[in-house]
Amino acid sequence: VIVINSDERVIGMVVDAVSDVLTLKPGEVKPAPTFGSAIDTQYVTGVGTVDERMLILVDIKKLLGSGDLALLEEAAESA
Repeated sequence: VIVINSDERVIGMVVDAVSDVLTLKPGEVKPAPTFGSAIDTQYVTGVGTVDERMLILVDIKKLLGSGDLALLEEAAESA
């Protein structure tokens, strides 16, 4: 479980595995490429490269603020 502290919420996200925890310098992050209309990139903030691996960076605050999360919170409260 990855625990995320965001504003007023503490959220746990279940993941299969965590391979690395990395810190990227600002110069190592490039703007998110445009993938065309086939892929929704509204939550992608950029891409980074570490040891020949491409990393896709996700805006967690934007993701957690989405309408989908509000639906999950409502479902959890009524359970």
